[in-house]
Amino acid sequence: MLNLVKGVTSTIVVTLTEKQLLAAPNYLFVFTGRTTNKQTKFVLLNNADISQFKDRYNKFSIDKALFATAKDDEYVYNIYEQASTTNTDPTGLNLLETGIAKLSQPDTVFTEPNATTEFIIP
Repeated sequence: MLNLVKGVTSTIVVTLTEKQLLAAPNYLFVFTGRTTNKQTKFVLLNNADISQFKDRYNKFSIDKALFATAKDDEYVYNIYEQASTTNTDPTGLNLLETGIAKLSQPDTVFTEPNATTEFIIP
C-alpha cells in the first residue's frame, strides 16, 4: 500500500522494471478513488526515478500539488509505461503495476494553550 499525505511531497517505492518492455519508458500513473470513482492522472518521466537500484525497485517523489484538490480516500492505482511525455490515456499501454494507495491529511499536533487557566473554588 502506498501512503500519500495531502499537502506534503511524498516518496513512493514501486517495482516497475520487471514488467517493462520499453528501454527507458515514461510512467503514466492513474489513481481512481474507491468511494468517489474520480481519477487523478499524471505522467512521471523516466529521469524522475530516484532509485539507486532501478533493476530492483523504482522510487519517485509525488508532488503535493498533484493531490491538492483530491478527497481523502483509498485509491486503486495503475502504473503504465509509455514513450509519450504527455499522454494520460491508458488505452493500449502496458500495465506495470496495480495496487492500493491511501491519501490522508497530515498528522495533527495538539499543543497546550499559552494562557494560564485559574479556577477559584469557594
